[in-house]
Amino acid sequence: MLGGTTVRILVNHAEMWRRYRDLAASQECLRKAQVLRPTSYINASDKRSALSGRQGGADIALVDEAHLLLTQPNPYTRFHAENQLSEIVRLSKVTVIAYDENQVLRLRSRWDEDVLDKALAGAWTTEIRLDDQHRMGASREIRGWVRSFALGGGPVTPPPPGDGHFEMKVFRNAGAMRDAVLARDVRGPSRLLSTYDYPYRLDGKDYFIEEEGLRIPWDRYQPQAASPWPQRPETVKEVGSVYTIQGMDLDWAGVILGPSNTLDGEGRLRPLPELYQDQAAFTGVARLKTQGMDADAIEHSRVCLLRNALMTLLTRPRKGLFLYAHDPRLLRALLPEE
Repeated sequence: MLGGTTVRILVNHAEMWRRYRDLAASQECLRKAQVLRPTSYINASDKRSALSGRQGGADIALVDEAHLLLTQPNPYTRFHAENQLSEIVRLSKVTVIAYDENQVLRLRSRWDEDVLDKALAGAWTTEIRLDDQHRMGASREIRGWVRSFALGGGPVTPPPPGDGHFEMKVFRNAGAMRDAVLARDVRGPSRLLSTYDYPYRLDGKDYFIEEEGLRIPWDRYQPQAASPWPQRPETVKEVGSVYTIQGMDLDWAGVILGPSNTLDGEGRLRPLPELYQDQAAFTGVARLKTQGMDADAIEHSRVCLLRNALMTLLTRPRKGLFLYAHDPRLLRALLPEE
């Protein structure tokens, strides 16, 4: 049906790009070369257009995790235009995107309905809303609690109990949670995850998370690894960040709620951007100011990034979610009454 049609799959996420290339290699109808990072696709398509005088992009561009596309120039990655989605639409005959503004993790990729509408201006569009998620095998009550907790929908309460389909537990001790994750890993991929609240650099050295009963390294950056992080056996003794695990699935996840997660005066979760160790996530403030965004709106966007990152971590597991909180007040609020 698509004979002679050029199709490209685009994703702005290193682990997912690697995973999709592996999947493409196992399919007769796909090739690894069809899976690209967005900037590579844009720059190569522009070059072909300049040489041929015709449209240089694909007939169909499939963009997964479109909320990770850049909404500002980033010379470091050789993207010099204003918006990656606008460029992909310009270069492609048909563009299909999977988009969730609640998974935006960086100000350089700040998306909302207004930004999306501007990027798609002039294009004929059809929208299909996907309101249900099928990863977490949790009850409706647990899924509702996770959303309310992460997004500050009300005072923090202990999570609903698990059942035969999904395990839910809060730990007083991070080491005990690590032991539970290790025990579950023999039954299916299980990993420790953490909010980005502990120092980490891409300099080849190990950086450790230290909490009650636990000293464990962040995930080791291995861009040449053959398999994604959750599929490598040795990574069960590491902690993954939101950038490591976004778009991936686990059976069980033990999530460390680091120092940036506190309670406000009304008992709701209060993220503190000033304690977030990934300050690069907030790069782009100056440009937002030039676009007319005031200080309160920028601070709201910063807080939303932390909420989005937490929601992404909490929704990775299919069979069980474990929690531990660094902040004593938050941990007490999460623990069931004895």
